[in-house]
Amino acid sequence: MRGFLVSLGAAVVMSVAVPGCGPARTDVAGTVTYKGKSVVYGTVSVVGSDQVTYYGTIQESGTFTVSGVPVGPVKLGVFSPDPYFEPPISAAEKARHEEARRASGVPVPPKPPKGKWFRLPDKYADPLTSGLTAELTNPRAPIDLRLD
Repeated sequence: MRGFLVSLGAAVVMSVAVPGCGPARTDVAGTVTYKGKSVVYGTVSVVGSDQVTYYGTIQESGTFTVSGVPVGPVKLGVFSPDPYFEPPISAAEKARHEEARRASGVPVPPKPPKGKWFRLPDKYADPLTSGLTAELTNPRAPIDLRLD
């Protein structure tokens, strides 16, 4: 099959429901591969049925978890920027960016060993245009994003 294949295994993922508190939610977990190789760095973004975007970090093993996504249809994206790229900015501007990141509470994922990271096609980065979709339901099953 050309493009991508989203293998949903049995159906989908882990579901955690709180009675009377809005829609059921789930933690989306799985793996990301590109042409059979594990994606070792980056972020999986999930646009939930509530139209909010949720994020999870890709581990060096190619696994990811995105917490608290409402059950229902979702769109997914995979963003894997070059972990070794250093933008040509001044030290002062770099310090301002780092301070803003720290204030946001978003952790910096560890860089993978040199030689393990590879570039993904840009089309996968935006969950609204990537073509990657799933239906989050019960019972839990992993989502394996197989990009081609």
